[in-house]
Amino acid sequence: MNIILRNLSLTFDLESETPFFQVSNPHRIRFNVDMISKPLVTTIVNQLFDTPDTTHCSFLSKYLYPIHAREKTRVGRFFNIINWREDVHVGEDTYIISTFYKLTNEALIDYLLYVPRSFINPYIIFYNNHHIVYISSDVLDIISSSEEIIKNYKTQYADIMDTYYE
Repeated sequence: MNIILRNLSLTFDLESETPFFQVSNPHRIRFNVDMISKPLVTTIVNQLFDTPDTTHCSFLSKYLYPIHAREKTRVGRFFNIINWREDVHVGEDTYIISTFYKLTNEALIDYLLYVPRSFINPYIIFYNNHHIVYISSDVLDIISSSEEIIKNYKTQYADIMDTYYE
């Protein structure tokens, strides 16, 4: 699945690297989930996703081959899923990437805070035409088509951002 952020093109599937490693340093910032807090996540989500009608979510929902298994993401607990699309990817594994649309910021904030505390490790991103937020049990990544936004975040959150790949 290809995602276009203005001047950036990223691939979201199991065969590609995570979005963080598909862009150059000026377009990304990473936080260790141990360093994130509700005020930080609220600020970031409200700045990046100022129009909830354009906020989308894509995630690995199911493996079809070699075994048939559903991924536990718990998105249904947080989001009202009305409009969605499923894309079947065929490669070494066959799997489904599901996408749903029009997320509320409140539900997104709650989900981003839930994942690090849970026992799930979803392969999931939240995005609009300008930004991507990737969450796992270890990291919160922000990818932006705007170098200025990332530069401001790196200045503002210099003491808590993860600098291992800087």
